[in-house]
Amino acid sequence: MNRMIFASAAVTALILSAGCASGRIHERSYLRAAAISRSGQLTFSFFDEDEPIVGSGSDIDSAKSSAELIGGKPVFTGYTELVIVDGEDSLPLLKHMLEHWKLSPSCTVVYSGSGEELLRENDAEHLIGITEQAVKQGIAPECDIITVLGELCHNGQAEVAELHADGSAGSRVIY
Repeated sequence: MNRMIFASAAVTALILSAGCASGRIHERSYLRAAAISRSGQLTFSFFDEDEPIVGSGSDIDSAKSSAELIGGKPVFTGYTELVIVDGEDSLPLLKHMLEHWKLSPSCTVVYSGSGEELLRENDAEHLIGITEQAVKQGIAPECDIITVLGELCHNGQAEVAELHADGSAGSRVIY
């Protein structure tokens, strides 16, 4: 009898906690793509937002905090699909993002000299599609964050897809 009461109470608690958790999805901004520039600015594109948000700070964490203030919600980075880098100091940057921001291992890393402009003028889904097609066509190598970090650690450089504002793609070596 006690086991049945305990089991009923446990099931009820599980159902109630699952119901409460579902409301939390609207309390966060889910990052889809981020463009990182040398000036300390990060441009964030979210799954549920039409316009990117630009955060700035002395490092990427303070830029993320700035974007959270602007957007009014904490930024969740676990589903990030695309990171656009400017090619310099990529190893510590990507390592930090993977370890502390908990990016997905399948997150794609690309190069652009104007990442902010790229995210402002193009939907993140479109940029991801361009990258995937460039890889399929042999124009660019596989450039998921794990592969890129492995090459950066081993060789000090890695080849990734390069995206241009006009929709074209190529490849570029980052450091």
